Amino acid sequence: MNDDEILSKGIGPGAMAILPEAAAADDEDALALWCAKLAQFGMLEAAALHFNPEAAQGDLIAIKCMVWLSREAGRERDAHLWIERGAAAGDPWSQFEHALALAETDRQEEADEWYRRAAESGHALAMNNLGARLNRAGRGEEAFDWYRRSAEAGSATGMNNFGIQHILQGRAAEAEHWFTRAADAGSTDATANLGRLLYKAERLADAEPRLAAAAEDGHFGAVELLADLLERTGRADQAAAWRARLR
Repeated sequence: MNDDEILSKGIGPGAMAILPEAAAADDEDALALWCAKLAQFGMLEAAALHFNPEAAQGDLIAIKCMVWLSREAGRERDAHLWIERGAAAGDPWSQFEHALALAETDRQEEADEWYRRAAESGHALAMNNLGARLNRAGRGEEAFDWYRRSAEAGSATGMNNFGIQHILQGRAAEAEHWFTRAADAGSTDATANLGRLLYKAERLADAEPRLAAAAEDGHFGAVELLADLLERTGRADQAAAWRARLR
């Protein structure tokens, strides 16, 4: 049975349609899910052989499919070689992934260059990471601008960090706005930060649900502050129960 015959059965047709769509949208959850399904049904190698020729010719969608198929097969070196090809071809997602890999191997200057390329191409999380790097380098104004751009591009991490920048500059109302947006987008850190901001403003009724949500997600700082709030409002038993989770 050849590769096309293998992929013509079961989940094969769906996977061959959905993988390119997910790669085009940078939908990492869908890519990981469908690659895992292909592995489960013994179709992973056939799928790789299917996408390899177009990827080798420089097709960015096929390249990103090869990244995820290689990762699912445990071939991280192959995955990164495909990422490098995508990055060199100007794909923002690949540029960001390449920057992450470089940062993990302490090649930080190279990582910064690829973060910048990805950020300038519109990658929201790359904008945040570039802001963080500039901030550590003492280039605060540039960092602030990249955090802003990340937040406005929809990154929950960027929103949270942009909120922190407002806190550092004494702008509590702006910080609350961005923490709220990030929390509503699913950031546990932002939820905890919002709860802390409200707590310090003595808006305890508003702070409690935010701190409780972050605490339920395992944020230690939120657990500690929630316990303090509960104790202050006459619920010592509940406070003790939350503190017990820290032990």
